[in-house]
Order: sequence, then C-alpha cells, then structure tokens
Amino acid sequence: MEIQEIKKQLPNGAGRKIAEMANVNYDTVQRFLRGVETKSDLAIMESTTKFLKEYKEAKATAIQELQAVASA
Repeated sequence: MEIQEIKKQLPNGAGRKIAEMANVNYDTVQRFLRGVETKSDLAIMESTTKFLKEYKEAKATAIQELQAVASA
C-alpha cells in the first residue's frame, strides 16, 4: 500500500502521536507521510502501524457501543 493511502486513513493529529511513539521530530513524520525517504523510516513505519491498528480497534469498539446505546 502506498504511503499516501495510509495517510488518508490517519485522523487529524496522528502525526504528532506517531512522532512521539517513534521518538522522532514531527517534521520527520510529515516528510515520511509525503513520501520523502528519511533515516527514521523503519521507526516511523512501526509506530504508524501500531497507531493505526490501535485507532481502528478503538473506533470499531466505539461504533459498536454507540450502536448498542442508540438501539436500546
């Protein structure tokens, strides 16, 4: 999958959280998400993967809970 496609799936503010998780500068994450190669690519990829997985799981859980409450 292309970096640009992954970027579209990230919520607002994700870049800062990914930067914190990867222990890199926010600007480095932004360059990576624009497709520029950086020396921190591996750390950013790992952190982005972890962030996106946790985000999608939390979002799915929240949607299920909201639907349960709305239909009760």
